[in-house]
Amino acid sequence: MAEGQTEPSGAGWAAHMQSPRNLHAALMALASTAILSFVDNFVAEVSQTHGLWQFQAVRALIALPLLILGAMLLRQRLRPVSARRVALRSLTVSTGLLIYFAALGTLPVAQAGAGIFTAPIWVLLFSALLFRHGVNLLQGVAVLAGFGGVLMLLQPDPANLTALSLFPLGAGLFYGLGMLLTRQICAGESPMALALGIFLAMGGLGAGLMLAMELGPWGAEGDFLTRGWRPLTGRFLWLTFFQGVGAIVAVTLIAQAYRIGTPAYVAVFEYSFLVFASLWAFLLWGQGTGLLAWAGIAVIIASGLAMTFSRGR
Repeated sequence: MAEGQTEPSGAGWAAHMQSPRNLHAALMALASTAILSFVDNFVAEVSQTHGLWQFQAVRALIALPLLILGAMLLRQRLRPVSARRVALRSLTVSTGLLIYFAALGTLPVAQAGAGIFTAPIWVLLFSALLFRHGVNLLQGVAVLAGFGGVLMLLQPDPANLTALSLFPLGAGLFYGLGMLLTRQICAGESPMALALGIFLAMGGLGAGLMLAMELGPWGAEGDFLTRGWRPLTGRFLWLTFFQGVGAIVAVTLIAQAYRIGTPAYVAVFEYSFLVFASLWAFLLWGQGTGLLAWAGIAVIIASGLAMTFSRGR
């Protein structure tokens, strides 16, 4: 989701909707969210036999050569302008994504993804606290509504409320901070350099934590978050390859959508992830989404639209 753009409104927004470039960008964004929400549904299958950290380490080993090959074919720069700044941004975003993947081990994709889509809320709050950006009334209402929508989708049980109940919100916090860092300190970096940094960070963190779990009390017998190394199987390799390639395709599509379309217009279609995730969960596993959860999705989308249309966010 793009930051720092001046959004069209009224007749200008209608003109943007009729632009062929924006139509193509919207279709790419929809394809991206459909693919990403589809492949993310299979992370729960990985969690039955292997750990999160091994999954991330192997996924990075698969994705990095494909990413480097893609950069060579597209003649994109992989060397960062500032390795230190890219590293900081990569660690921040990767922390958010690892929390999201951890939630995927126990939650449906739409509920885990709800945390990621609190990122605009955190961006707004961090912008106000760290960079003294003003927050207008519409943005304040959108923040409260978006948070309420997330709670409607997560539906934490007050009787058994723990820190883990709101675990997905941490994904949005770190992801939103990472997006803010993207604008503030990494604006001159190429998309391929930023993507490479993410996969290196997630692979490195995965490998390090996998070793820590292997040497810890659980070893290979822990759960999705605490398992160490387990022997590679054809099923694990296929699921990891499938998820990694799907993620690369989805990221490439959304990057191209932002390249050819109006960022504020494209950002609207990213919220279709929550809808696609619920539909895929029903079609693949028969997991239904209740009326309260659908209402939460609608509130999250509405609050996102309000913040997108609000000028100077």
